[in-house]
Amino acid sequence: MFQNIFMKSLSVLLGMMLIQTHVWAQWSTYTFTGAEKEIMEVVEKETLSFFMGEYVDWKDCWYHGEDIYFEWVRSNIHHFYTSWEELDRTMRPIVAENVASKDIFYVDRTDIQILREGDIAWVNYRQDLSGDRSHEQRVLRRVDGKWKIIMVTVVASDTFPKWTEN
Repeated sequence: MFQNIFMKSLSVLLGMMLIQTHVWAQWSTYTFTGAEKEIMEVVEKETLSFFMGEYVDWKDCWYHGEDIYFEWVRSNIHHFYTSWEELDRTMRPIVAENVASKDIFYVDRTDIQILREGDIAWVNYRQDLSGDRSHEQRVLRRVDGKWKIIMVTVVASDTFPKWTEN
């Protein structure tokens, strides 16, 4: 069901990152309203919580069902999970490792596009996280009036060799 929605066209949108203690985040010049603002707040909270080691906040951004999808690809690593139980078991210690660092970082999202149909939203963007660039997608579902993430894909494209024509 969700796969059909994932394949539809996107509309344009750009997001901002929340600023919390020990974090410097770059703000966008775009303003969100209504559901788009709520959706981007979840996306921003999920990213910030992950890098600040705030596991409970990170977990709160997710739908806890057996029909989630998480994929993170770099040239030297590939994470892939399709159930909340599996993702939770793997990510809990990874997020917790970030607690001690509280590193200063910035986030710049560009080329943000969002498609929203009913209780499903698909957010697509490029992200520069303190120099680590990636192409990312978040699919959210409104559950009991709150937007929850059901799918994440992260492709750290800058970690792959560039293809050149001969």
